[in-house]
Amino acid sequence: MSESLSTPTRPIRRGRALTWLSLVAAVYLLGLWYVDRDKQILNRLQSLALPLCGCAAMVLASYGFRYLRWHVLLQAQGRPTGWCAGMLAYLAGFAFTASPGKAGELLRIRYFSRLGVPAQVTLTTFIYERALDLLVITALSLGAAHLIPLFGVLATVVLSLVLALCLVACVPPLQRAASVAIKGLPSQPLRRLARFLMTGAVSLRPLLRPGLTAASTACGALAWLLTAAAFAWLCHALGIFLPWQYAMAIYPLAMLIGALSFIPGGVGTTEAAIVLMLAASGAELDPALAAAIGIRLASLWLAVAVGMAATAVLETRRSDAPG
Repeated sequence: MSESLSTPTRPIRRGRALTWLSLVAAVYLLGLWYVDRDKQILNRLQSLALPLCGCAAMVLASYGFRYLRWHVLLQAQGRPTGWCAGMLAYLAGFAFTASPGKAGELLRIRYFSRLGVPAQVTLTTFIYERALDLLVITALSLGAAHLIPLFGVLATVVLSLVLALCLVACVPPLQRAASVAIKGLPSQPLRRLARFLMTGAVSLRPLLRPGLTAASTACGALAWLLTAAAFAWLCHALGIFLPWQYAMAIYPLAMLIGALSFIPGGVGTTEAAIVLMLAASGAELDPALAAAIGIRLASLWLAVAVGMAATAVLETRRSDAPG
């Protein structure tokens, strides 16, 4: 592997991530205002405060399984971290989860480095997590696959991406070919980003062990099942009664569509997919809109709030530390 791929490039800057987050939040609030003006969705959600709090609690519980996976993966790479400090560093990444490709979550590099975790290890763990999540949500989406005519295409794209990642991690000639291809990219920022991702990809091989992959997949599946169950509960509270396979599959499938849309946070595309699939399942438009907005408030925007809080705690601790 060439020297240019041996050292991680800096991830997305916090200022740039904050700009993306502000822009996405502003667009979301504008869209929410527009929808609420005619549909009074927020009034409907106010009457569902208890179910929404329950959904938020289930999503928060899912973060425990997500960090457990990181904890195990970091240990496997010889970089164990304490539970409390590691959890805070992990949660801080959610502050900028609504960024292109969730690249803002690599803010974790800043905080895990304080715990002795090299940037490359954090990057590798991030890429491994993203790949496993794509596989898990694709599997969970099967129950509602027929609601999306292009599901086969989506599944093929996911499997192709994950397979390509594994091949690059395990086959040195492909690594050399990728290095040559990166040098031919038209712009320096694009080459820098490609090298950055390549650095993480070529370090994946030690993590591609059956036992470790099975444990990591189980943690991811439990986390996503909790979020899917939260969505099913919210639908039931809104009077949307679905067969269990739809109730547990619609949200993961909507997340898959949002992820592959390459729109920051899947904002707009995920909500639209939820509404369309609920409508195809017989739900009326207003409850479907309430379900889409409610679960996103209890998942995406809750994650941003939790991440901001964790970041504030970590930065405050840093500023209080003796010089």
